Amino acid sequence: MSCLLSNKIIQLHFPTSQLCFVRNLSVDGFLAQQTQLEFAGTSTARIDEKWQQAKSYREMPGPSTLRMLSFFMPGGALRNTNLIQMNRRMREMYGDIYCIPGMMGKPNVVFTYNPEDFEMTYRNEGVWPIRIGLESFNYYRKVHRPDIFKGVGGLVSDQGQAWADVRNKVNPVLMKVQNVRQNLPQLDQISKEFIDKLETLRNPENHTLNADFHNEVKMWAFESISFVAINTRMGLLTDQPDPNADRLAKHMGDFFNYSFKYDVQPSIWPFYKTPGFKKFLKTYDDITEITSNYIETAMKSFGKEEKRKTKCVLEQLLELNKQVAVAMVMDMLMAGIDTTSSACLTILYHLARNPSKQENLRRELLRVLPDKKGSLTDGSTKNMPYLRACIKEGLRITSITPGNFRITTKDLVLSGYQVPRGTGVLMGVLELSNSDEYFAKSADFIPERWLKSDLASDIQACPEKRSRNPFVYLPFGFGPRTCIGKRIAELEIETLLVRLLRNYKISWLPETPMQYESTIILAPCGDIRFKLEPVGDTL
Repeated sequence: MSCLLSNKIIQLHFPTSQLCFVRNLSVDGFLAQQTQLEFAGTSTARIDEKWQQAKSYREMPGPSTLRMLSFFMPGGALRNTNLIQMNRRMREMYGDIYCIPGMMGKPNVVFTYNPEDFEMTYRNEGVWPIRIGLESFNYYRKVHRPDIFKGVGGLVSDQGQAWADVRNKVNPVLMKVQNVRQNLPQLDQISKEFIDKLETLRNPENHTLNADFHNEVKMWAFESISFVAINTRMGLLTDQPDPNADRLAKHMGDFFNYSFKYDVQPSIWPFYKTPGFKKFLKTYDDITEITSNYIETAMKSFGKEEKRKTKCVLEQLLELNKQVAVAMVMDMLMAGIDTTSSACLTILYHLARNPSKQENLRRELLRVLPDKKGSLTDGSTKNMPYLRACIKEGLRITSITPGNFRITTKDLVLSGYQVPRGTGVLMGVLELSNSDEYFAKSADFIPERWLKSDLASDIQACPEKRSRNPFVYLPFGFGPRTCIGKRIAELEIETLLVRLLRNYKISWLPETPMQYESTIILAPCGDIRFKLEPVGDTL
């Protein structure tokens, strides 16, 4: 799509005051690529009755560009807020649908808290859904370090045909259940080693840990994803961990904070590389260096090892395309630490705060694993409905992200307003998942709401407490752009929870609820302490 056409699209959806900004960036070539989105359908104006009767796009509530900028100034309503707080305050000010003007070259974004809008957006996203990722990420890979990535942005930031080419290559490897579950024996072994490490850290008198539990779970997550991705054990659960592991974990924490600052909040980095943004690029460089070294070492070992039944993701993707393999595995090593560990801690917290639900789960796990030292198998783990219900319920209450995002590829009517194609739509699933309107007793941890009625023998199922609208609960997204790591994350979380709850009765020690920080993901923070009391082979 030509730069001229790109500007035509921008002109439709950006305030006039921003046009010179976008055109200047188009000269640089980077943002032009970002805004040259491939839309499905034709450019014919929509003239049907529903569209004609809808309120105009300009009538939608929301702040002006200057008003929005003022919110982030000292004393502003959004100053020093995280993503969750920002969304909630805006909803309080403008209602269940409002528009934030596009700033710094970004498209306008419509925030909606109407599940009918969610469905409308998803049903019209086309075969190549557009979800603007981290612009700094794309800039780093395609402009700052093309020597490493050779034009491959990866699934986070590529769009259109480029995205589809990558997704089609990795789907069979990462989304096929049988292919992912072949990792169960080794992931189970890693979880066993994690339990062994906890025992060395656990105080036998008060059953607390003499260590940072959050950090230990991060190390488990990194150990697990590194095996799945590159068939490498980092030694993070031993006394001799890989020295680069802590570096990468720290860099990833910095990465999420920087991304929130430069990709979510207004920033001038596309015009001027501030000292802070240069530090961000240095963080990218460090992450790239560490993950590249891991990948190169793994590739050298493949030909030397005895033939294995299970091929890691890197091996499988190398057979298809080396650049895609390298970018995808880097993304896995980056994304597989904080996201999975945060989800695990959240679910564990809810189980710890609800001892009766924890006992129900342990009853199921005693059937799955009568001997706590035994091994999990694909057969034994097929029938764990209550565990999976606990996972769903934990992610309902506290999902890792507050919403799902798409760029509209067609003119849509959302909540009675005309929304032109090329507009960003943020669907606020977290808020609705915690609303009694969609989930009865939404503040309560009730795994039974996810069970089928025929499973309610000793545990009463309550499907009436579950939303009948499937678009309210979407922790891994929807459609062609469903989270590519969904299957792996679920397997890792299931395996660790089985081991933890089969070995310990877990209680939450702090008097206050678990606290969260929200950058581009929702992550536990503050005082995280659990009591781990050993349990036997009977209730």
